[in-house]
Amino acid sequence: MWCVPEIGLGTFGIGGDFWRRDDSNDFEWVRALRRGFELGLRLVDTSELYGDGHAEELIKIAASGVEEVLVVSKIHPTTLEPEEVFKRLSRSAERLGRRPWIAMLHWVPAGYTICDVVKVLEAAVARGLADHYGLSNVTHSQLASALTCAKKLQPAAVENRYSLRYRRDELDVLPLAQREGLLYLGYSALERGALALDPLLGSIGRRYEKSAVQIALNWYTKIPNVVPVVKASNARHVEEIAQSIGWEIKEEDWKLIDKQFYIYRLQY
Repeated sequence: MWCVPEIGLGTFGIGGDFWRRDDSNDFEWVRALRRGFELGLRLVDTSELYGDGHAEELIKIAASGVEEVLVVSKIHPTTLEPEEVFKRLSRSAERLGRRPWIAMLHWVPAGYTICDVVKVLEAAVARGLADHYGLSNVTHSQLASALTCAKKLQPAAVENRYSLRYRRDELDVLPLAQREGLLYLGYSALERGALALDPLLGSIGRRYEKSAVQIALNWYTKIPNVVPVVKASNARHVEEIAQSIGWEIKEEDWKLIDKQFYIYRLQY
């Protein structure tokens, strides 16, 4: 079994945007990631797209001397020709200074099926380009098909959008992942900061002397297999994230939050 942290660090917007490199805040980004690793948040989600690979380079610097960092890295190939996929994963490993723990594609490319994705990622793991593979932005039917067409290795994880304000996956994808023992990584866990301003989360937080962010993240950690992914924007924010775990909100408060946001299961 893996020792997976309860919260993962996200790197979208770190090192630049999609395909656009930005070196202007490297010191603070590395400091934030390093602080997260020091506090035990050693699962980090990244992509070759983020800053045109610069986010992966920053992870390499921040993780220097830290052995147990679980890197989930995504690629976005134009085709699923094995050599292109293998080349992209090899370049990610070079930038990271280690092979990914889990390799994924951002999406199923146009003209291909989920089984095509599974086939090439199985081959990549067999080549030693990643320890495991996962699936990102998939539907229930795609995940079910992937589990059927996997020949040698089952996927280790699913990564989809998931938050208190986007709970659609609770209807089908999440139960399937839980039933199959897959890790479920939920990106956009704080809805770009919107949950930090939520009145209910804030009022509950005051009773625990915690922030709305910490209440929301603690709520997720009580759901089996779910690991929320939160952007590691600066060291202070990472410290706030780390203080979301190691304690539990009461069952009645968990249910109150669940009820308040239940409608977001149906709105998507």
